[in-house]
Amino acid sequence: MRTNIRHLVLLAALATSLTGLAVGQQFTYRVAANIPYDFYIGDQQFSAGNYLFAVNYADHAVTITNQTNGHSSVVTASPLELASPGYDNRDKATFVELVPVGDRYLLSDVQTRTNGVSFPKGSLPRTAATNEGIVTIVASLR
Repeated sequence: MRTNIRHLVLLAALATSLTGLAVGQQFTYRVAANIPYDFYIGDQQFSAGNYLFAVNYADHAVTITNQTNGHSSVVTASPLELASPGYDNRDKATFVELVPVGDRYLLSDVQTRTNGVSFPKGSLPRTAATNEGIVTIVASLR
């Protein structure tokens, strides 16, 4: 009986460790960028700094990690419709886009040559918005 319990515990531990590894492998791409401004995603504020955006392909959840202090947050994003697979997109860089709204910057999207996500705008007041264009920050794929 004790042998069966030990085997059951070992199998449970193995299954748990394999599940943890499978969850860790769900990220399909990571984008690193140095964001020079404080920015918002939805209603969450992030300070300027070096960030790693780990995008989960399955549910488009993005884990945003500040590389300086290690703080991270998970935000749900929407997939972007990019060019069809036959379209030659090799010269397109990986980038992060910020949209200025008043005196704030909203993270708009993160894009690679083949993938991209768009972030929610939140409930920030739009009456003070000035159309200064989009700030594009060149990033690197990790």
